[in-house]
Amino acid sequence: MIWIALAFLFVGVIINCVISDAHPGICFGTMLACVGFALLAATHYEAQPTAMDVYKGKTTLEITYKDGIPIDTVVVFKNK
Repeated sequence: MIWIALAFLFVGVIINCVISDAHPGICFGTMLACVGFALLAATHYEAQPTAMDVYKGKTTLEITYKDGIPIDTVVVFKNK
């Protein structure tokens, strides 16, 4: 998915750079660039738990152990 987003963004920017402002194709290039940026932003969005999610019991604590000693804890959403 990220490669598609980057391709849209790259092609859109190239079209905008190559075609002059007077040409009607500039709208197409702008549209491709916007779609590529939106897809890129959507693929990198990860929901982070809020305090309210913890309060409502939607999260769990994930603990990482090394040699039996807890070294890291992370709050993550429960699997449904």
